[in-house]
Amino acid sequence: MDAKTLKTYQFLLKPHYLCNILLASSFFIIKNVYLICDYLFGSCAYEMRELELITFLGCVLALKTKKQRHSFKDYVATLCTFTKILSVLLYGRYNVLYSAVYVIFCIVHMIFLPAPADYLGPDSLTYFRGPNLEQELERDKRITWLIAFYASWSPDCVKLAEEFAKISYDYNLPNLKFGKIDASKYQDVARQYKVDPSSWSKQLPTVILFENGKEKMRRPYVDYKGTVQKFFFSGKNLKEHFDLNELYRKCKAHPIKKVVISDGDKKEN
Repeated sequence: MDAKTLKTYQFLLKPHYLCNILLASSFFIIKNVYLICDYLFGSCAYEMRELELITFLGCVLALKTKKQRHSFKDYVATLCTFTKILSVLLYGRYNVLYSAVYVIFCIVHMIFLPAPADYLGPDSLTYFRGPNLEQELERDKRITWLIAFYASWSPDCVKLAEEFAKISYDYNLPNLKFGKIDASKYQDVARQYKVDPSSWSKQLPTVILFENGKEKMRRPYVDYKGTVQKFFFSGKNLKEHFDLNELYRKCKAHPIKKVVISDGDKKEN
């Protein structure tokens, strides 16, 4: 195996992915372990209904992955997600308690072993804690802020992290800054800015642009019916929807004037 191929697959050795794959395949592993499957399920043979559900899973995955281009890592994540959903149904066919225990293990995995961030490059991010976000927005309204509300357990937030870090480094100016706040940890702050921090939220991640201390736009946005409009968080989409190139040009053309103290008098340069 060459170095490039090894690098492609080495992420599977990380605890998050190892546990995720183990959880996703647990039903099929148990079904093939003699005595254990007899004890838990009464038989090691697959029933016709189980084979139908497995076939249906294959069809769903084929349709899901055909619509978009995915990296191998995305394929693994998608496969594990749908297989775990199927496993809940398969365990439940034998005992509801099996499903409940399995869901608990999945939740524990999601909370304590979230998908690791792969990006280790430079960034220009400010991490906010609690009310200091509002304080910073009010402190100097000449600064334009792009703030990402995220949760460490959300796969979409993990995917956003790398792109947002790169953008913050490329577009950072004294009057154009980038920040992040953990919505799951500071839920009151998230709700203050109308971001749902719950585990079932469709608003994580949410990126909000603040100008003059006030919200100008956000993605994803909620329409007048209260429906969250889906937004694909890629670097390209962030730049286009928030018009970052134009925003950068305007901020650079109108820099914040520095205050120089000379002989007890304040002067602006």
